[in-house]
Amino acid sequence: MQRYEYFAIVTPARPRPEDPAVMLRRWLDENGQVREESFTTQLAWVPSSALTSSALSGSDVHRVDAQAAVRFENALRDRMNRGVTVDGRQYSYLAWMDGSTVDDPTGVLRAWTNAHGGEQEQRYFPGQGWRDSYVREDWRRGRYDGTFEPIDKATADQIIERWEQRRTEQG
Repeated sequence: MQRYEYFAIVTPARPRPEDPAVMLRRWLDENGQVREESFTTQLAWVPSSALTSSALSGSDVHRVDAQAAVRFENALRDRMNRGVTVDGRQYSYLAWMDGSTVDDPTGVLRAWTNAHGGEQEQRYFPGQGWRDSYVREDWRRGRYDGTFEPIDKATADQIIERWEQRRTEQG
């Protein structure tokens, strides 16, 4: 059984360890190597170097218990299900159409402005969920064609539901 140590990273925007900006965990693997992970908007623990990174210079790290990590996971899942970013902003949704229609687009993107004012986006992949994406950046650089049509969350959810049903039927 893994023995995890959990850490909450707080920032000026999220200054409380009970409601941190980032949740991390660390443990020793079977070879005695230290492993680190963060719980991300992909709703999974993924490898991270945030604890050992120099990027923490403007952040505070607090050791927390496993229950704090579970609360963070549940809160992030809830925000993602409501279409809200980690910092409480609403997502905007786009249908990417490249020889397709808004009812069955090439892709569905959700976008937001991060705490530093930069644009971020994720693309939905059937069977995988939301994944970090750079479609609009690649489109701006001429790597992709098509257009982007703003849609609401309900429309995005309907498209995703159809895609998932298709995937299930195709087995």
